[in-house]
Amino acid sequence: MSAWVLGTLAIVALITSIISAILGMAGGVMLLAVMMCFLTHAESIPTHAAVQIASNGTRVMAFARHIDRSAFVRFLFGVVPGATIGLLLLWSLGQMGGSEPYLKTLIGCYIVSSTFIPRGGANGHKTGTWWDFPLMGLVAGVAALTVGAVGPLIAPLFARRDFTKERLIATKAVCQLSIHVFKIPAFILMRQLDLSKLGLLAAIMIVVVIPGTLIGKRLQQRVSESQFRIAFRVALILAGLKVLVVDGLMNMPFWTGAAVG
Repeated sequence: MSAWVLGTLAIVALITSIISAILGMAGGVMLLAVMMCFLTHAESIPTHAAVQIASNGTRVMAFARHIDRSAFVRFLFGVVPGATIGLLLLWSLGQMGGSEPYLKTLIGCYIVSSTFIPRGGANGHKTGTWWDFPLMGLVAGVAALTVGAVGPLIAPLFARRDFTKERLIATKAVCQLSIHVFKIPAFILMRQLDLSKLGLLAAIMIVVVIPGTLIGKRLQQRVSESQFRIAFRVALILAGLKVLVVDGLMNMPFWTGAAVG
């Protein structure tokens, strides 16, 4: 891998980690999109997971006192079986390349549409049920090995809560961290993580996302709650459109020209 590619991805990792620390999302999906310009899908997903462990881990430590531990524990109830099911599916079916565009199209539609669903609850307060975090953890755990950046997938769950911006960033980061932690051993078992080839790239990107997260945290303190809500909604829509159009529709057989049937 050339020094130019290493330098480019390092700069992108730094910038996207700052964005994630400010908004609590968008950085991961942006980073993955750029990585796929230089790496194959099989190389990008596990490398991205390793970098996101460092990025989300730093964000968790920086915002630790704001974590909603009850929500995180409920999320884990779904992630553990979800990741297990996802691994078994990939292990038995191999690379799900044929179905991946359809999966991402559905996810993109969900992300975009969720931002326009009116918030329920009396007096306009955002509401939820006990089981929504376990359910989303289950879905994210199953999808994590193919989708890659699951931040936009779980973001609507947090957007519909009366979380302060710090609480949203912290809780979402620790939930994402749990997903990425489960992904690494899965990639090792499936022999998709080639440390001899990607170890240097992952190490460089990990080094830069740590200060990037700390810079983003300082910038985030200057953002008001109302500004954060608007920016979070915009980032959610853009991320959803990216997953829907770029990852989903543009990879459909009718778009790529692949034989159908």
